[in-house]
Amino acid sequence: MMKAIYFRAYLSGHSGRLLPRQVRRLIAGTELHRAWLLGYLGFFEQDGIKFGPANPYGITGPERA
Repeated sequence: MMKAIYFRAYLSGHSGRLLPRQVRRLIAGTELHRAWLLGYLGFFEQDGIKFGPANPYGITGPERA
């Protein structure tokens, strides 16, 4: 049940929806806020490899070659 809620929060952030500042302050530090933030910042995992702003999709490093 909670995984579904976190996934919805992730998708909400991934779609670019902004949470009002008061809501973000209210949920700051919780798993719900973390899920939304990871989606908003564009983090995801595929085939065990984590991608995000510091590791863009499509660029392979020496450890993945």
